[in-house]
Amino acid sequence: MLQRNTPTHPRRVAMLIYSGVAPMDVAGPLQVFELCNIMRGETCYDVVTVAPDAEPVHCSVGITYLPSCAMDDLVLPVDLLLVAGGADVDAGARPQILQWLRQAAPGAGRLGSICTGAFILGAAGLLDGKRATTHWMFADRLAARYPEAEVEVDAIYIKDGNTYSSAGISAGIDLALALVEEDYGRSFALEVARHMVLYLKRSGGQVQFSTVLRSQTSELPVLRALQDWCMDHLNGDLSAEVLAERASMSQRSLFRMFQSELGLTPKEYVMALRLSEARRMLEDTGISIVAIGQRCGFGSASNFRRVFASHIGISPAQFRRNFHPDGVR
Repeated sequence: MLQRNTPTHPRRVAMLIYSGVAPMDVAGPLQVFELCNIMRGETCYDVVTVAPDAEPVHCSVGITYLPSCAMDDLVLPVDLLLVAGGADVDAGARPQILQWLRQAAPGAGRLGSICTGAFILGAAGLLDGKRATTHWMFADRLAARYPEAEVEVDAIYIKDGNTYSSAGISAGIDLALALVEEDYGRSFALEVARHMVLYLKRSGGQVQFSTVLRSQTSELPVLRALQDWCMDHLNGDLSAEVLAERASMSQRSLFRMFQSELGLTPKEYVMALRLSEARRMLEDTGISIVAIGQRCGFGSASNFRRVFASHIGISPAQFRRNFHPDGVR
């Protein structure tokens, strides 16, 4: 039975592509919509690819797409306008594209970006006042370049009004499944996800894929020695008081040194270090979760699970299943 919000006509979907576009940013989401058509035996989504002109579009890995039409030939408005990303965040930020987006976006029922496609929306001014995300490697750059947008680093995808954005590459598929769920309900979206051998909603956010410890080893000898000592004593007392005594300085001086050199407080650094080592052990060893929690200074297994989940977004056991080559528990 169709959902109440099922349209009487196909939803028109346009995917903007350009030279240097990432091919999976394009093919992943569009495959979801095509599969919907196949599974329902009708055209739910009328999908086109659109480019600055009708010439072949060379992707970032040697694949070439032939767009359905040039931007100026696309009949507007469309129900869903998506902008794919590329290896170069500025590849699609050409004046011709930005001008067209400013004209096409207001009439679109929904507007979205895949991965670094958010930079194109940002350059067109379409993220101003909006919550948005992109691949975790580029989130800080997006936030710095477009301060009027509220960039969230950890989200797989974000909906803000009728504007959507997603994280790196495969997250475009997550976004497409979310859109299908909006259109045809959870049960059908779950069927599509199962057909693609995917989860309808992934556990956790992007941080499980990124490096928790963002700081590098300091060039300042006293701090570098302290960092090495912390790594060797993860299961000990690493309070600011103990670290200050170890470094022969006041806690206030310790705090200033950590902030200046690492951009973290001593407490934040210790937590990041413990989480980073816990992640490494979960990925690379078969040591029990209880033992990892103790070795990394989290104490009890319950505290380890609670702290890990609060920072990484999933439990240690789920993280190991996701990232350990043998999927050990």
